[in-house]
Amino acid sequence: MKISITSPFRNRDGSNTSWFQTRPASLGNGRLVMTMQPITGSDHYGAVVETTSEDSGEHWSAPQPVPGFECEELSGGVLMGICDVVPEYHAPTDTVLAIGHNVYYRDGRLLDTLGDWNANAARPDLPRYPVWGVRDNRGRWIRQRRKLELVDSDNMSIYSCNCSQRLFRGETELIVPLTWGLWGRMDRMFSSLRVHYDGRELTVLERGNTLELPVGRGLMEPSLTEWDNRILVTLRTEDNSGYFAESVDGVQWGPLRKWEFDDGTVPVMYNTQQHWLRHCGRLYLIYNRKMADNQHLMRYRTPLLIAEVAPETMKLRRSTETIIFPMLPETQPDGSFLAALMGNFHPVQLSETESLVAVGENRYYDHYRGDTLIARISGC
Repeated sequence: MKISITSPFRNRDGSNTSWFQTRPASLGNGRLVMTMQPITGSDHYGAVVETTSEDSGEHWSAPQPVPGFECEELSGGVLMGICDVVPEYHAPTDTVLAIGHNVYYRDGRLLDTLGDWNANAARPDLPRYPVWGVRDNRGRWIRQRRKLELVDSDNMSIYSCNCSQRLFRGETELIVPLTWGLWGRMDRMFSSLRVHYDGRELTVLERGNTLELPVGRGLMEPSLTEWDNRILVTLRTEDNSGYFAESVDGVQWGPLRKWEFDDGTVPVMYNTQQHWLRHCGRLYLIYNRKMADNQHLMRYRTPLLIAEVAPETMKLRRSTETIIFPMLPETQPDGSFLAALMGNFHPVQLSETESLVAVGENRYYDHYRGDTLIARISGC
């Protein structure tokens, strides 16, 4: 495969906007829509915008606000925003379904409503939940920022499918991977939802069994794909490993299994999302891992890597591991180096032989000023 990188939006010099949460969806015939958000601090984002392309991602339009996905002022100096939005195209209705989740800010910073860093800071009056919107085939957002209602969620501190790859099946079925937690318990668990989607409404029909890994914040940012008559989920965790599980129907799941290479080694993946890519009739995993030269960088979030998954063993074929976005070292005054982090990314398949991966550079050491990067993967 050949990988080439372009930068449609630049802001390393601080003269423009640093876009983050860059997530493209393919509408077919070279048309794409990508949602993004400005980043101004750690997990601090502005309103969601969209940019479009008519030539398979070679050129992109000027970003425009997504109606209903802006911040809302609450009482006590609290702002409620939307983040981690992922748009996905639903061909039967010719619509784009975007799902993110709500988040809270105060004094220009993320508000720790879940008590992740301080249990006493938990705010049961400020729960976290998915929100969604629908974009029609004329580019109009006909459903703006609605809450995804879930039965038996009253004691949940959070339920979310943030940053996730979902799975459309048939004409109206959608499988939504869910990370969810309970008040008084730090770790999140995983379940999936079977949802009815008709281009205008989302209705939850069923919630499946629960998988748990009670280490740190547990199981987060699940992503789905379908392969060899199986539905697969990969999950972000905080125990230095990545995990996946398998399902026949996308609702009832088998046990968690660690990602391994086919040479028997286990990659160290700490607290960073992984996503799937189907390309040239093969299944790939995109991820970060601990390497010889990135151990001092936060969660090893650069470079961004891709490796083929062997479907018969579900192990990563180490000989196929390739860098998508290379590490870009920047020497610091003391002679050490830092580098833009690439762990918050999203892939999309354009055709059997062409795919894109989008990422916003996280240059946290330089006021979060960074570029938007698009990697084009072509050929087999």
